[in-house]
Amino acid sequence: MIVLKRASLIILAAFVLSLMSLPPVMAQDTLPAQEILKIKSEGQEVVNLQMRLRDLGYFNYKVTGYYGTATADAVRLFQEENGLQVDGTVGPETRGVLYSSSAKRYTVSSGQASALLPASRGGRSSLGVMVDWFSKGQYLFPKGAVAKVIDLYTGRSFRMKRTGGRNHADSEPVTADDAKTIKEIWGGWSWDRRPVIVEIGGVRVAASMHGMPHAYDAISGNGMDGHVCIHFYKSRTHIHNRQDPDHQAAVRRAAGK
Repeated sequence: MIVLKRASLIILAAFVLSLMSLPPVMAQDTLPAQEILKIKSEGQEVVNLQMRLRDLGYFNYKVTGYYGTATADAVRLFQEENGLQVDGTVGPETRGVLYSSSAKRYTVSSGQASALLPASRGGRSSLGVMVDWFSKGQYLFPKGAVAKVIDLYTGRSFRMKRTGGRNHADSEPVTADDAKTIKEIWGGWSWDRRPVIVEIGGVRVAASMHGMPHAYDAISGNGMDGHVCIHFYKSRTHIHNRQDPDHQAAVRRAAGK
């Protein structure tokens, strides 16, 4: 019995000595190099990226873990605002700034809003400014936000909440009174495009809206089943992913072009 115990101790000691003789494993040898995130990248790193961009105000969509055009647009805006090379990809430089305490949040200050407003004679203009939907507009009017919408021809206004949409703002009237106003302006539910001003955050943005409710409905009891589409400068349709000429013409009219 004593012989067996001694043999076991000798084997254990030999094993420990063999481990000690191995060269130390460096941490950097076990960590994979961080890949450059770009269109079609996917996985946990993209999840982390989307969550960080959302926290900073650049990404207003569902976190999917897939690097699509919406994520690339958000990265470009972040790069632009933080003085980085604008290429829509996340390499070492962009990643370093993004996850640092010096990363700039995306907000529209009162000074920026005033700078966006068109000049007018004798006071504030009744027109709107043309704001590119993908680089600026979608962030001025993020999902869940409520805006005052003013019909250019009648001057009547109503409130709309953005409930969805990526290529443009899918929106719904906040109350039944808002829906009633829309029907009165359009003369009933109608696909006609009308120039409108979307007023939010101190900025009056030129836009176009039709008055035909369709598809999903997110707000109950507001006098309208479905949502309507509000288009902005360079926004696109959902189905064909291209600009609607009638909407874009109405946007230009809302800007006085």
